[in-house]
Amino acid sequence: MSTVISAPPQAAPGPPPAPVGPLQWVRRIGYVVLGVQLACFLAWSTLLYSRFALTSDFAADNQAWFLIAHGRFDPYSTVQGYPAWRDHSEFLLWPLALLYWVWPHGVTLLWLQDLCVVGAEAVAFTWLCELAGRRQPGKDAAWLAGAGLVLLVADPWTWWAVSYDFHIQMVAILFAALLARDLANGRRRAWVWVAPLLSCGDVAATYLAGIGLGGVLAGRRWRVTGVDMACLGVLATLVITLVNGNQGSGLEVYAYLTGTRSHGSSLSFGMLVKGIVTHPLLVLRTLWAKRVDILANLAPAGLLGLVDLWVLPLMLVVLLANALYFGLEIAEPVFQNVPVYVLLPVGTVAVLGRLMTRHRGTALLLTGLLVAQAVGWAAVWAPRVPGQWLRESPAVAATLASIDARIPASAEVVASQEVVGRFSGRADVRALFRPATVTVSGLTWFVITPSVGIEPQSTASAMALIGELAGPLRATLVTHANGVWAFRWRPPPGVHRVLVPGDSAPLPAWAAPMAPGAVGRPVMTGPARTWCMTTVGGRGYVADELTWYEPPGRYQVQVTLSTTGPVNVQVWGGHVLLARRGTSGTAGVEPVVLQVHATTAYQARLYSGWGPFRADFAPPRAGELEVRVWSPGGQTVNVYSAEIVSASSRAARGKRRTESKGS
Repeated sequence: MSTVISAPPQAAPGPPPAPVGPLQWVRRIGYVVLGVQLACFLAWSTLLYSRFALTSDFAADNQAWFLIAHGRFDPYSTVQGYPAWRDHSEFLLWPLALLYWVWPHGVTLLWLQDLCVVGAEAVAFTWLCELAGRRQPGKDAAWLAGAGLVLLVADPWTWWAVSYDFHIQMVAILFAALLARDLANGRRRAWVWVAPLLSCGDVAATYLAGIGLGGVLAGRRWRVTGVDMACLGVLATLVITLVNGNQGSGLEVYAYLTGTRSHGSSLSFGMLVKGIVTHPLLVLRTLWAKRVDILANLAPAGLLGLVDLWVLPLMLVVLLANALYFGLEIAEPVFQNVPVYVLLPVGTVAVLGRLMTRHRGTALLLTGLLVAQAVGWAAVWAPRVPGQWLRESPAVAATLASIDARIPASAEVVASQEVVGRFSGRADVRALFRPATVTVSGLTWFVITPSVGIEPQSTASAMALIGELAGPLRATLVTHANGVWAFRWRPPPGVHRVLVPGDSAPLPAWAAPMAPGAVGRPVMTGPARTWCMTTVGGRGYVADELTWYEPPGRYQVQVTLSTTGPVNVQVWGGHVLLARRGTSGTAGVEPVVLQVHATTAYQARLYSGWGPFRADFAPPRAGELEVRVWSPGGQTVNVYSAEIVSASSRAARGKRRTESKGS
């Protein structure tokens, strides 16, 4: 008997999978590109951290993050000189402190920043893809989305933003992007992002106000919610100001807009508004003076986005706050303008999409031009990133790492602003900015890098401090290598302050960073007063880079040295020889005096771009005067110190001596 086995019934064939359209392909490629960008950001941040390329901005946040993680829930920022919460009211640092126990190193903050920036770009890219798909079908939508991707990824200023330490605004941009997209799509969950955005502080509160105003302008559907969010952002900014929680921002930097600089810290928000209203031409002149930087911030992200009502208010809030800030430091392309780099491309795609429905050819032409100019900005400025943000060589980093490993966790650290960030995982760390008084209370380590990077403290002030530590303060010299000086000092009983000298203090020649080709070498044995820069028979500069920054005027330069044969003492202003005096030899240690007439404040040239791809940056200090001592060789030369005195100061000293004798 045979058994018949029936086959199971076959399911009816379903519809074939929908073909992947051009827009979907662009979205997939875009997310891959953003993933690659994230990997590059993470690697770059790790390199910056390993090279100690972290300044006082990183030190302020990292110190607070470290102390909160260790149970100090009201940490005091020794970097800023006030409680940490008053920096910008950045309360998000408190829950972020939990990340310390995931990976207890400051690089965690940099990685978090990278994740948030690329996450915000992913939100913006998703949003602009949605806008492109609604406006145009098929290939046109793909072209628009692809152009938006280029505007996001090619913008060189995003690299500059993630390179400049850690800033909570770079975390806030993720919440701002999520909020703006959900609000534009009419989703109630937009309110979910308000609290984390406001926890990022006063600057983030202005983002909320700008996004809310975008909703007000966009139409009746979003008007009520937009008004609520805008009012909440303004209210949060006012409350933070009233409780003195915005010391990191400081209204006093806008005091000049009132027509006077005399307000100082007493300037109130109402006084500022009144001053701007009564001096509108001053505001316009300031914006015109910074037009190059305003354009530089906007152009790589697509200027057309300013026409879109959703992003226009936020762009104005960010650009006006930064461009009206006194000086160029905030107006120039940097992290303060990150909302422009992330969200302006969304507005640009929205405007191009609307234009394409009516004038397709014009829209495609504009799209191509915007992509081309974005690539141009990237070609001109992206190669400048390493030279701008990574100035510490591997040798310098190795020296700093060895010093960091030797400093006890309980010790205080006073470090140069350019490298202080890596030393900030402790209760007491301070940055060297300028001549001032530094408070000390116990074992203190000084880490000084006079010429490693761009320092707000002048080279002369840093070298003079090195001389004070080695001499009168009798600190222990721990390390001197690769332009890095480290001293260990325990203040005597009753001493709680150290005065950082000004530029007028004598400079120890043995502390000078020698240029390549110089023949001098430091001799630092015996008492500090006998230390010098010396050479035996070498031909070339025995000492150089003894540098001050002085305004035009008449000066007297005095170099203390000894030599068994002829030497030549020179004073340079930039690359111009201003004065020179030779001596055939000395009978022991003697001063060589030169009279210098500096008619020009010589200043190093700063790269500002090429062609239309230009940006203005805060220039380095002008008025560089440098002393060099040159030997033809064949004799022993010892250079001990150099000092500069202006003619007016010298005359005042002489007058005081005369009056003292007469009395």
